[in-house]
Parts: sequence; structure tokens; C-alpha cells
Amino acid sequence: MKGAVISMKPLSVLLVGAGGYAANYVREMLDHGEERALRLAGVVDPYAATLPSYAELKQRGARFFGTVNQFYDLNSADLAVIATPIQYHAPQAVACLAHGSHVLCEKPAAATPEDVERMIAARDASGRALAIGFQWCYDEAMLRLKADVDAGALGRPVALRSIVLWPRAISYYKRGMGWAGRKYDAAGAPIFDSVASNATAHYLENMLWLVGAGYNGADITGMTVRTMRANDIETFDTIVMDAVLENGAKALFVASHAVGEDGRQEPAFVYEFENATVRFGGIGENGSNILARFRDGSVKDYGLTNLGGVASKLDRVCAIARGEPLPLPCPAEAALRHARAMAMIREKQPEADVFPESAVRVDDGLVWVPGLRDRLVKCYENWETL
Repeated sequence: MKGAVISMKPLSVLLVGAGGYAANYVREMLDHGEERALRLAGVVDPYAATLPSYAELKQRGARFFGTVNQFYDLNSADLAVIATPIQYHAPQAVACLAHGSHVLCEKPAAATPEDVERMIAARDASGRALAIGFQWCYDEAMLRLKADVDAGALGRPVALRSIVLWPRAISYYKRGMGWAGRKYDAAGAPIFDSVASNATAHYLENMLWLVGAGYNGADITGMTVRTMRANDIETFDTIVMDAVLENGAKALFVASHAVGEDGRQEPAFVYEFENATVRFGGIGENGSNILARFRDGSVKDYGLTNLGGVASKLDRVCAIARGEPLPLPCPAEAALRHARAMAMIREKQPEADVFPESAVRVDDGLVWVPGLRDRLVKCYENWETL
């Protein structure tokens, strides 16, 4: 790896956020930063001293800052990686771009379409790259599928459906500063954190991204949606959305955090095109290769997708920051489609329906609804609403 380090232009990286999901970027920098020719310019996190990685970061010489502006007062960075609570994404991204840094911002890009548009304007004014961390956009198997879709090899998209059921305990909503599941923070900044905007957002965004032109995605033009909640939150933990995309394709999205542990369903999809059906996973399955079965009986295997990790998106954005002529597979425009979808959900149903108290169980800190998994699987398999 030493030769690879010498051949790469060194980059300075600012980590904005170091706890929660951001800990993955911390670990990547600590374990593999040197071989990637990355230097940690600083860590912005007012609670850094409480994190498990603090001692190791400090031992490695990391410098800590309470705010982005405090860092930029006397420092600079080639790349800023933002993985903070949703309400901070837009102002932090705008500030980092204004100070000349490329930005990799975790998903969702921001709480509202207006905030994403502010980020795009700041990007355009800065001349820097602004990448959003919807990880399937950086996945090699998914990029191979995307290339075939764009080339017309599968024909026109017709009907896409996706499901993911991930139980989340009460502790999930109490983590950090208590922003999870809330509409606004104490200062009035929008959050709109929900099952569809955050944890399972990848699988809604993927449908919009895959069938849109290039990497910019497709907008939803209409929808029927039902959101519900079993947890004591302000938004929703369960959704069934039946939508129409701007190119005429249909899209069904089913997701919930309110199923029991034995009702867990890892991400699965069936994407119907004119010439082929593309599948990933299945009910009761835990992932698979992405397979396309064509109407003529042939099968194309796009490979095993990587559902997690930060390495692929960090590597791509670092390459772009170094000036390599590579496309950015998840620009802010793609994330804007997702933000608009979330805004439409709020417009269609401002308040989530509440599961009856008699239908809800609490076991070992998990709030769940018996029978909900079966109902949601039926919605997915039969293209029904909740």
C-alpha cells in the first residue's frame, strides 16, 4: 500500500460529527486514513469527549472543535464529512462549501427541499463537490444495474416495489440529543425524522435514483400514502406509500420500525421493466445478488450488493476531490427528489395515525404491533395500501 499512498495526492479531512453513524467515518480514518493518503484536519463535535473513540483520536493528535466556524477560523480542509443530526446538515454543508471544502453529507441531505436547494446553491457558488451519502448509489453492483437502466437495456420502468422492516427499540428514539422521531428541535429547526426519511431512506431513494435521468433521480408526481406510529414520537414509524413517478412508473414503498424481532425483514425489492424483472432479496431472505430475468429467458447477475459501510462513498468523493474525472453518483439533486417525496408525504398526511393501545406490545424496550409484519408483507406482495 505504500506505493499507492505516494501516488495519491494527500487530502485533509474534517469530520463534522464523531458519534452515532459518524463513528464509522472515525473508524475508517483511524484504520485506513494513512493508506488513503488522508490527514485528519479536525473533528467538530461538542460532545467528542464522551465518545469511545475520543482517547484514540486524541492520541493520534486530533484537534477538536465545538462548531464548524471555530474550525475554519484558523484552518482549512480539502473535504468535510458531515454526519450529524439532520437539522444541522444544511447550515454545516453551506458553511463548509463557503470555506472551500468539498462535502460528503450523510443522508438525508436535509429536512426540507428548501434546505437541500440552499445546499445546491452553496455548491454552485463554491465550485466544490457536494455528495450525499445514500450508499446504494456508490455500490458497484447497483451502479452496473444503473448503467443498464440508463442504456435502455431493460426497457421502460413500469412498477417498482421495496420493503424493509427493521425493529427499533425505545432506546433508538432516545439516543443522542433526543432528536429522533421529532418534527422540530428546540430552536425550531426542522428535523422530520421518520422511518422513511432516515434508517430506510436508502430504499425509497433508490427507486427514484435508479429510474431518473443520469444520477439526478426522478420526482414523484402523485401518491396515496398512510403513515402510522406505535412509538411515542411526533412523526411515524410505519409507512405504505403507493406513488407515481414523473416517467409514469409506479412505486410502492413499505417500511416499519414497529414489528417484533421475529418480524424483521431485510431490504428486498422487485423492479419491473418492460424487458426484465430485477430482484434483490425476498420475503424472509437476508439479501442476495441483484438478478435481472429478461423476457427472453436470459438472466444477468449484477453481483452482491454491499448494504453497509462508508468506504465506497468516501473513496469516490476523495477521488473527485483529487481532481479525478469521475461522475458523482449521488449528487444533491438526487437527494432533493427524496426530500420532495418526504414533503409530499407530510402534505398528504400531516399527522400519522396511531395504532390502538390495545394493539401494541412493549417487550424489553421494543414497541411493536403483533400481526403488523403480515399486514405489511401482504401490502408488498399484493400492491395494497395499509
